Amino acid sequence: MFWRHNFIATFLTLIAGGLCLTPGKDLAAAPFISFDKFAHLVLFTLISLCWMVGLRRQTRFTYLRDHFFPLVLTGAIFYGIALEIMQGIAFVDRYADWKDALADTLGVFVGAFIFLLIYGKIAFQNASRRSLSSQMIERFLN
Repeated sequence: MFWRHNFIATFLTLIAGGLCLTPGKDLAAAPFISFDKFAHLVLFTLISLCWMVGLRRQTRFTYLRDHFFPLVLTGAIFYGIALEIMQGIAFVDRYADWKDALADTLGVFVGAFIFLLIYGKIAFQNASRRSLSSQMIERFLN
């Protein structure tokens, strides 16, 4: 059940890593500079949204299901920052850009906002354990 609900999120995460770590000379030039930031924002919006939906729907790991919201927020933000750091340290023709990391972070929050718009209170009901994060989000939504 875990992979059934998280296959797309895993695929998008791997695609993001592959695109961010591709040598710069192998990438096509963007017609304008902000396209890169927009692509980061959209990709991390999709990643965070897919992980939130997938972890909430899976039933195998109750801890992940009960704490999906803070886990996805922190995990996706750290993933975006780690990709930028790796670009600056380990790859030729790539450089770390704090604006890319900021676009990644904003994308994560946009994905979380969209998730809350779609699922609202329903996403945090019927958890096997009442986690502190679920209680805080329910109070915020009320």
